[in-house]
Amino acid sequence: MVPMTKVLQKMDAGYQLKKGGNRINPLMFMDNIKLYGKHIKEIDTIIQTVRIVSGDIRMEFGIEKYALDSIQKGKVTRTEGIKLPDGNIIKHIDETGYKYLGIIEGADIKHQETKDTVRKEYMKRLMAVLKSKLIAGNMTKATNTWAVPVIRYSAGVVEWTKAELCSIDQKTRKHMIYTKYYTKEQIQTY
Repeated sequence: MVPMTKVLQKMDAGYQLKKGGNRINPLMFMDNIKLYGKHIKEIDTIIQTVRIVSGDIRMEFGIEKYALDSIQKGKVTRTEGIKLPDGNIIKHIDETGYKYLGIIEGADIKHQETKDTVRKEYMKRLMAVLKSKLIAGNMTKATNTWAVPVIRYSAGVVEWTKAELCSIDQKTRKHMIYTKYYTKEQIQTY
């Protein structure tokens, strides 16, 4: 990723939040990359550069994951997309958004969709821990190290209300108390 970063920084492309401020471009983490530009032609140039450099360093970004979001003056605008030399077209993100580092985004963060996904994954992991029949101390440790981080990961980005977190906490406690005595179906109807 270092060669890619250096080339993109030399391009002096990206999105500038205020006059005289730094440009944002790119945001990279592991095999994820987000590119920013002032307009669609600049984005096209950046994408072509990424394609060329990634080929040079023998690194592939999955074209099936590419998506485009064009925002001008705070409003989402649609374009034809960006055509790549191999014939593939990078299309606009649909209304459902896309997932970047586990957070569902579009023009902005999709808080409710992300919360629903996080809750579902948390409960799935909690139930797996509870099915394991560990003793109380180990069950608590397993929950804290495997299930709780799903929620904690989203905490600084997703807008959780105190009521939502209290609801998750109550469900967790109910499941932990009643797992010893009842079946999964009985707990869910409780």
